[in-house]
Amino acid sequence: MFTENWVGWFKKWGNKNPYRTAEDVAFSVARFFQYGGVFNNYYMYHRGTNFGRTSGGPFITTSYDYNAPLDEYGNLNQPKWGHLKQLHASIKLGEKILTNSTRSDQNFGGSVTLMKFFNPTTSERFCFLSNTDGKNDVTIDLQEDGKYFVPAWSVSILDRCNKEVYNIAKVNSQTSVFIKEKNEKENA
Repeated sequence: MFTENWVGWFKKWGNKNPYRTAEDVAFSVARFFQYGGVFNNYYMYHRGTNFGRTSGGPFITTSYDYNAPLDEYGNLNQPKWGHLKQLHASIKLGEKILTNSTRSDQNFGGSVTLMKFFNPTTSERFCFLSNTDGKNDVTIDLQEDGKYFVPAWSVSILDRCNKEVYNIAKVNSQTSVFIKEKNEKENA
């Protein structure tokens, strides 16, 4: 018998919602593919609510919020949804190379690693350049492939190993902010 009764898989009534930034989620996913992963699954990608409070228990909410990329109504949670969409579009560029190639790793001292995927038949290349240092940015010179600024705690995806198409630390998605304003006319 399997149950979802694990610490951290639920939110107690009145506690803060679990929150993970778009950059941090993208970092984990990019590192997974960087190390040869080929299928990724999200927990939770789409928020939801169990209406009627029929599951859970005493003082456990029945809402699955978790700051997911889509809310329970299917609305986009920006910038997280857009940032992950750009990440997956970037990985899709190298799909054939990532699944039909050999990987070589090059360490640039402790926290910076270049993982190069190379297909000897077609001579195609696809690279991940990561910096796992949480505080220090670096600039890496890949000689004929160029110089790259790699922010702290980030992964750059390089198409053909010479063109940065994505970096998880650079959020380019629109962020929407909703402001609740008092309507004097309706509340008169």
